[in-house]
Amino acid sequence: MITDTNKDLDLLQAARCEDLKYDEIKNLTVLSNYEREIVDKLKMPGAHLLQGARGVGKSQLLRQAEIEIDEHFNTEKKISIYINFKTSPLLEGISINDKNAFQVWVGAKILQSVHQKLEFLNLINSQNSDDPYQKIFNIGSANITQEFLSEKIHQIQNYALAADKELESKKIGSDFIDKVNDINFIRDTLVTLVSKLNVDRVIFLFDEVAHTFIPAQQEIFFEIFKLLHGNSIAVKAAVYPTVTSYGKNFEIGHDAILISLDRFETGTGLLQMRELFRNLFNKRTEENSNLRKRIYSKGELLDQCIYMSSGNPRAFLHILLRAIDKGYNVYGVNSAIQEYVDEELIPYHNQVARRLPRFANHVSNGLDLTRNYLIKEIKNKNDREKQSGYQSAFFTIDRDISPNFKISLDLLCYSGILTKKGTVKIAYKRTGQRYMVHLALMITEKAFTTNNIIDAVNALSLTDYREFSSTDSNIVKYSLKIKEGGDLCGKCGEEVALDAKFCSHCGEQIERTSLISKLLDDSIEQISISYGIAKRVKEYYPKVGDLLQVTKTDLMEIGYIGPIRSRIVKNAVEEYISG
Repeated sequence: MITDTNKDLDLLQAARCEDLKYDEIKNLTVLSNYEREIVDKLKMPGAHLLQGARGVGKSQLLRQAEIEIDEHFNTEKKISIYINFKTSPLLEGISINDKNAFQVWVGAKILQSVHQKLEFLNLINSQNSDDPYQKIFNIGSANITQEFLSEKIHQIQNYALAADKELESKKIGSDFIDKVNDINFIRDTLVTLVSKLNVDRVIFLFDEVAHTFIPAQQEIFFEIFKLLHGNSIAVKAAVYPTVTSYGKNFEIGHDAILISLDRFETGTGLLQMRELFRNLFNKRTEENSNLRKRIYSKGELLDQCIYMSSGNPRAFLHILLRAIDKGYNVYGVNSAIQEYVDEELIPYHNQVARRLPRFANHVSNGLDLTRNYLIKEIKNKNDREKQSGYQSAFFTIDRDISPNFKISLDLLCYSGILTKKGTVKIAYKRTGQRYMVHLALMITEKAFTTNNIIDAVNALSLTDYREFSSTDSNIVKYSLKIKEGGDLCGKCGEEVALDAKFCSHCGEQIERTSLISKLLDDSIEQISISYGIAKRVKEYYPKVGDLLQVTKTDLMEIGYIGPIRSRIVKNAVEEYISG
């Protein structure tokens, strides 16, 4: 490898927004008109939910909104508060002084993040005696407020893992716990701050709001989200499609407006995506570097990496890096696509079974259904001659499918194997959900009539899809297989939904098991970092739990692990825990 590409490669490896520092996000973010509209909505008053699959860039757009609000603070008097809740699974099922530890932790994180931004904007400093946090928490001086709040958050997380919980609870303090658990108290504190500092609006940008597979945490969060919203406080949150549990008191459309983040479009939309992702690559490489010259000398290969991402920036960077490692030629790109499917896309889906053992059958049968029936039927459709010349990666199914079958499709959407592409008209004057199969999977399954990636993608049309019926014999067969090992009520045997707390048929409480202990014992080879980095780190910190407890400084003591790679590792392990 040519040495002067090392800096470029570091930035290409920083595929998560969390891998980048504030100024790097500011310099590396690229926006098409589509992303521009989303960022503008995130800067508006009100409540919005930014919905998208893993790796599509939700965090990047939240951070971009934060940066733009910060830049115009002096004229617009708006404050943006970005908060990430990635390590929330540590608090699953934990109570502290008879209060939900997750809610206590969220309250503390909110107050800490607000104070941090006030310091960043120099609205509060060590010479400012009007810091309201001093009176609230009886702190001696303003310059130790951040240290105080950080220590409390650390103590709450330690409490979750501590054997002697009474001792840890005393360290945190009952007064602190009572205050940060009270969302009305937090809201009143914020309103007072807004008035005192002559601020027009506070905009919260919540990321990784609660663990995807812990519905109780999600429902608590959205209750907090709802209570915070109003008047001078705006709230935004990034959520996953299909598997987010909002609770019975939260209604999308009424309590928050949904913003869908899905870049992949056929026709002219492909050209816009191509331009966006090429700009993304350009931002992360030096203009005259050997690497950039090498990539653009075979620009068609770059476009293949772009299209095989299905509009997912992280997938694009991962495929491109694999292709570069393999020599950046036709064979290298094809091999990179196959590796991405075999080592990232499919394994990530299969990991859901470990996180949700009760849905292991849904995961395995859903994937089997996709590869061995749905894709084959789409391939048969593509193989038939047609005047339009269209190719398809799309299918529809009516709404009469069983709850367990729907869960299988929802989990496939969560992992990125499928993407919902709107509701369309189907046979017998009905409507059905349209899905797109990930294009990298379509190519590796040889589901198009041509092996030429560019030709296949250019021939795609959203109007060309394979229709499936819930009465299709194969759909019925898979539905029964899923139900046999599905999530059933232990009392009456009826199917229960993904986020059900009680059986809708007999009222029996549904027991859910904790997943955090299993994840902490996993090998670090399970997290999404390169083989080379994992090999170096594993020698010192072999398990996920080991990595969670070390700092970036600790990681930098390992050879060839510098500031950027230490951030990559820490963010990868936190994302692994958060789902």
